Amino acid sequence: MSTAAENIAFRRLVNVAIFLSLIVIGLGAYTRLTDAGLGCPDWPGCYGKLTAPLHEEHIAEIQEEFPHAVIEPHKAHNEMAHRYVAGLLGLVVLVMFIVSLLIKCWRGLCGLIASLVVLQALLGMWTVTLNLIPLVVMAHLLGGFFLLSLLVLLRVAIYCRGHLLAPEPALRKLLPFAYGVLLILLAQIALGGWTSANYAAMVCTRFPLCEAGWQTRFSMESIFHLPLGHDTYQYGVLPYEARMSIHITHRIGAAITFISLLALLIVCWRFAVSTAMRRLILLLGFVLIMQVTLGVLNVYLHLPLFNAVAHNLVAANLLMLMLVFIQQLHARTQHSVAPIVNPIPNISPRINNGTQW
Repeated sequence: MSTAAENIAFRRLVNVAIFLSLIVIGLGAYTRLTDAGLGCPDWPGCYGKLTAPLHEEHIAEIQEEFPHAVIEPHKAHNEMAHRYVAGLLGLVVLVMFIVSLLIKCWRGLCGLIASLVVLQALLGMWTVTLNLIPLVVMAHLLGGFFLLSLLVLLRVAIYCRGHLLAPEPALRKLLPFAYGVLLILLAQIALGGWTSANYAAMVCTRFPLCEAGWQTRFSMESIFHLPLGHDTYQYGVLPYEARMSIHITHRIGAAITFISLLALLIVCWRFAVSTAMRRLILLLGFVLIMQVTLGVLNVYLHLPLFNAVAHNLVAANLLMLMLVFIQQLHARTQHSVAPIVNPIPNISPRINNGTQW
C-alpha cells in the first residue's frame, strides 16, 4: 500500500471511529435512561450467552439457569446493542493503532485512544458487576466523552497537517481564560453525570431551581456523599434531600457554565480575525445554546427520552468543541505559524482563511 493510500485509509478509520463513538454515547444514554443498565447482569455476554434473549424458549432456558433473575428482554436488547457497537468501536480503534504504527504517524495519540478504550471496557464491566455504583457510572460517561474528544482532536490534527493556519496572535492572552472555562465545563459535565447516576434528574420539576422550601433542605455535604455498601444502585439509593441538592447544584453549575463560556466566546469574537476561528466560535455558541435549551426542556417536559438522550450527546459535543477550540488557540497563536509538510502527495498546503474547514 502506498503512503498516500495508507494516510487516506487511516483518515477514513478515524472518521468511522468518530461516528461509532457518537452512536456509543447515544446508546449509552438510552440504556441508562431506559433503566437497562442491568438488563444483562453479567459481562460481556448476557446471562452466559453472547446474545440477548430473543424467543420464549430462550427466555425459559435462561430462567431455569437463573431462577431468581427478573428477565426483561427489551432491557437486555438495549444493553447488548450498546455493547455490540462499543465492541465494534474497540476493533476500529485497534486497527487505527496498528495502522499508525505502520505509517509511523500519530502513534502517541492513537496509543492514548486505545488505552482509553481499554479503560472504558473495564468501566463498562464494573458498571454491571458493581450494580450501577454511581461513581463508576459517572466515570464511564466521562470516559466516553473524552474518547470522542480525542478522536476529533486527532481528525483536526490530520486536517491541519496539510494546511497553513491563519495566525491569531491577539487570542494568545485568552488561553488562561479558555482553560478556566474548560475546567468549569468539565465540572458541570461531571455534575450532570452524577445527577443521572443518582437518578436525581426528575427530583425538581419547577424552574429555575426547585419546589418551594428547597433552601431549608439543601445540603452541600450530601452532594458529594458516596453511597456504598448497597446490593444494587439501580433507581438510586440516596434520600430525597441529597438528590435535590445534587440537582440544584447541577442547575446552578449550568448557569455558571453558560455565562463563563458565553463571555469567553464574546471576547474571542472581538479579537479573532480569521473566518475559520469565527466559525468555530459561532458553532460553539450554537451548541451551548442548544444544550441549555435541551436542559430547560428536560424540566418542563419531565425528561422525555429523546430530549434526554440529545442532552447527553450535545454535552459530549460541547466538550469536544471546547477542546478543539483550545487546540486551535494554541496552533494559531504561536509566534510564527509555519507551513506543515503534507504527508499525502499531490495535495499542496494552503492557507486556511475560512474557505474550508
